[in-house]
Amino acid sequence: MLTFILKDIHQHTVVLHHPLKVSLSFDDQAPADYLTAVFAVSGKVPLLSSIEVKQEEERIFFGYIDEQTEESSQKGHLLSVTARSLAAVLLDNEAQPQQYCMPSMPLLMQRHFIPLGFTKFKGSSSAYSGQLTITKGMSEWAVLQNFCRCFVQTEPKIRRSGVIDITGQAPQEMLVLSDNSILSCRHVYRPYVLFSDIWARTRVGGDYSMPFISPKAQKLGILRRRYVSVADSRNGTVLSVKEMLHKTEAAYERLQVTCSGCFPAEQGTLLQLNGQPEIYRIRTIRYTLDSTGETTSIEAERKEI
Repeated sequence: MLTFILKDIHQHTVVLHHPLKVSLSFDDQAPADYLTAVFAVSGKVPLLSSIEVKQEEERIFFGYIDEQTEESSQKGHLLSVTARSLAAVLLDNEAQPQQYCMPSMPLLMQRHFIPLGFTKFKGSSSAYSGQLTITKGMSEWAVLQNFCRCFVQTEPKIRRSGVIDITGQAPQEMLVLSDNSILSCRHVYRPYVLFSDIWARTRVGGDYSMPFISPKAQKLGILRRRYVSVADSRNGTVLSVKEMLHKTEAAYERLQVTCSGCFPAEQGTLLQLNGQPEIYRIRTIRYTLDSTGETTSIEAERKEI
């Protein structure tokens, strides 16, 4: 059973247990998770600030209220809330334009993220050679993302605990789905996402002379070529080109499964269907609860052994 812990603008706690509707979305293409929930309430509710969702004692969502709606009718009172997870704080705040020489995560924490309530990060504390430029209009999320992509060679994640994770490491936990929980299952193959080869230019004015070849695309007889300049680290690095090719190969095969019940695993968690040898890595999860029951829809990519 899910428990919903809401706090008002004075940090007083309101605990709700039986929502009429819930939609929870975790998507690796969106930095922030998204929640909508509708509750039957006995009367007026104070202005709300945040909402936490727990499954037993495990936190599966925490975020700040984006919208609060109260509706009264002859049938009673309804409270509707929408919220985004903590990454929304970085998305919604604009960073001060400036330039850092030899940027480091401790420096960015002190100047950018601790003032917004983020107190911990996981990953390297090293200072990196080069400059990190923050231009007018960049969000704090863009600052974090640019730093990770250009210097650490990773994609940042804001974990449910509120920790900023710049390690690029995926969770190693495994979710095993039993046959009696699976409502539907399908495999999707997408050759259109594959690149057969990517040619990189590694110096200004140079040729596109460094090839990166996709064995999977070659095996399938696909020809789809790209040219990428990595002469300037702001446009990426050789490692980022390799990662681009790897991501397209991983996205070629997708598993889409719908289950009864609530399985709010973190993005990147390993997934296995009971009795089958294939292992997948979760990319999106959508949990829905309404009058017909509760279901979890999962999309995962094939993990190469």
